[in-house]
Amino acid sequence: MEQDHIDKAIVENYRKLRTRMGALTAAFPVVVIVTGLLWEIRLQPSLSDYYFAQTPAQGVADLYPVRLWFCGLLFAVGVFLYRYTGFSKNEDRWLSLTGAFVLGVAIFPMGVSGKTSPFTLASFGLPNVTLHGISAVLAFICIGIIIFWYSDSTLSKLKKDGAARKWFRRAYFLIGAYMLLAMAGSVIMHFLHTDRENDSYILYVEWSGLWAFAIYWFVKNWELRYVAESIRKGTTAASPMGHADVVDAL
Repeated sequence: MEQDHIDKAIVENYRKLRTRMGALTAAFPVVVIVTGLLWEIRLQPSLSDYYFAQTPAQGVADLYPVRLWFCGLLFAVGVFLYRYTGFSKNEDRWLSLTGAFVLGVAIFPMGVSGKTSPFTLASFGLPNVTLHGISAVLAFICIGIIIFWYSDSTLSKLKKDGAARKWFRRAYFLIGAYMLLAMAGSVIMHFLHTDRENDSYILYVEWSGLWAFAIYWFVKNWELRYVAESIRKGTTAASPMGHADVVDAL
């Protein structure tokens, strides 16, 4: 087997992994919500509330049918992030740390009003702060760090194409900023919003943050394809918008 064929296979496999990661992340809130509706579970205040969302159906074996999908999808995302190799040692460490926190969101249950749990900071006087919530916040922060600080590890290859580099950098900044704002907004609403039982504002904010993360993986695929073409040709296109190579990358 030729070395060139092996190299192309490796590149293609990584591209497919990123595509599936984006698709899986985008599907997560949809699958959780739709599964709940199929089990006659009303729209929950947040995605985490599906952990203990109980079906009103009588005589069923599983009282919390959405939990399986919730934890299963998070495990898939967490393992992917933990095992995915970054483009530098530091990026790789942050990806692994993000994967560990995502797994923590699945492993540690959310808090339940009026119920005690060993997975809270009650011993520190913070009974409403859970390891589930801490893991979720830290996962979003780690993702933001990866986007803000390590996107240049590949964008630096576009030295001759300032327009393309600027466009991708701006896209990454907007994605990362929105994700961090979504995380901050959901945390603030969690502690300040009192009527959580009758609306789902937090759920929508979390949903949009996850879709921003999914978009990041699709944009990353686009960028890497563009960078690879530029390196292969020994030159760069004028801009990522409207060029034939970029259309192929899509």
